[in-house]
Amino acid sequence: MLLLPEKFDENEWFIVISLILTYWLMLKLPKRFPLTITLLILFFGMSYVQVTDHIIGGSSFNMYDINDTGKFEWFDLIGWFIYPPFGYFFIYYFDKWSIRGLKIFWYILGWSVFAMLVEWISVKFHMFTYYSWKFSYSYPIYLITLSIYLLSFLYLKSTFKKLKKIQKPVN
Repeated sequence: MLLLPEKFDENEWFIVISLILTYWLMLKLPKRFPLTITLLILFFGMSYVQVTDHIIGGSSFNMYDINDTGKFEWFDLIGWFIYPPFGYFFIYYFDKWSIRGLKIFWYILGWSVFAMLVEWISVKFHMFTYYSWKFSYSYPIYLITLSIYLLSFLYLKSTFKKLKKIQKPVN
């Protein structure tokens, strides 16, 4: 059974405000991808982060807690929805700006710095409590995560294009 927060404080407010702000911004952007690609981007972002958090922060290494306790609560579940918009924005602007060549390297480095800023803010709001984790460990994780995210998107995009070609009627 999911637990309620011990008290509704800054970490819960951080989650609520982040959700409202990021999804509002995401919905305000012009549509860039077909719905299936958009949903896959969002689901990939949520599931990848959950697996990573479970391994690093949860049962395998227990290097940090999310929110008030190490026990799973409602706001842990609700907090899962914070991550997908970040990945969506990363992919959206990569595609919009047609990032290619060496610029991909700089794009990933820049977004990893931005991810560190977002994590630093979330730590200030007590969304994370570190035990044996150090803030500096996050940067290489973001580099790897964003690279995998980008490779996954490029695979999805090329597969989608191939499937569209197959579905076109031949005259």
